[in-house]
Amino acid sequence: MRNDVLSATGIDCSYGPVQVLFGVDLRVGPGELVGLCGPNGVGKSTLLRVLSGLHRPTAGRVELFGADVTGVSAVRRVRLGLATVVGQAAFGSLSVLDNLRLHGYALRPAQAHAGVDAALAVFPRLAQRAHQPAATLSGGERQMLVLAKALIQRPRLLLVDELSLGLAPIVVGGLLEMLRRLNATGMSVLVVEQSVNVALSLVDRICFMERGAIAAEHRPQDLAARPELVRSLMLGGHA
Repeated sequence: MRNDVLSATGIDCSYGPVQVLFGVDLRVGPGELVGLCGPNGVGKSTLLRVLSGLHRPTAGRVELFGADVTGVSAVRRVRLGLATVVGQAAFGSLSVLDNLRLHGYALRPAQAHAGVDAALAVFPRLAQRAHQPAATLSGGERQMLVLAKALIQRPRLLLVDELSLGLAPIVVGGLLEMLRRLNATGMSVLVVEQSVNVALSLVDRICFMERGAIAAEHRPQDLAARPELVRSLMLGGHA
């Protein structure tokens, strides 16, 4: 019997009359780091919105830590141990420290304070810039800030959308190392990533989406000598 941290079964999702997801099945096991890849427009970010509770599926079931959360709000899912990292979202006029403090709003003051201290310990570069406006950070530093904000909640499962988008390779390498370190603590991670090379360097297992459904699932080591298969999957063609 599997004891999945996250389980999505038969997920359909629509925006008005337009159906985007078709019977998606996806799981993340305890301590697992899973990648979700595919061409633009196949439904990766929509699936992440469904998993995080920001969009209600029209069919299917989402479970977190063994509990059915299909109809549960995003706020409640955060309290259950889910955190989501999307883009470089931050309040630019506020300092790095105030951005972090705001993210602990739902916690008791002592918990929020401890969470901020722990996040700054993970990202010492942010600690050096704690009193700078977030708008003055580089793109990589803003991604660090978004990750740090998510860590304040002490999640058991982290959903990450397009971590490497628009960043220099050296910056991406540092962020990937941070994700590996977080995963090594036992945190489960699902990464939606446009760059298959980034995903293959990071994950335990990689799922490929095509036309709103999971088209294939592989281990990175199984794809190392099969670049033609990777190209086919990333171009949206069945292999």
